Amino acid sequence: MPDKILICQNCHNPFVYSDYEQNLDAKSGRPEPLYDPICASIKASEAKHPPKPKRA
Repeated sequence: MPDKILICQNCHNPFVYSDYEQNLDAKSGRPEPLYDPICASIKASEAKHPPKPKRA
């Protein structure tokens, strides 16, 4: 599989989905990533530790 250029669903920046990553994900049954690595890590962090609501 050749490398793919995907567009992040969050920041709309292109990122590389490498041949190696595609093969790993195919073996484990994971779909193509929707987010670039930076946005994915931010989303994972927010899922573990939701931001506190802002006071008005």
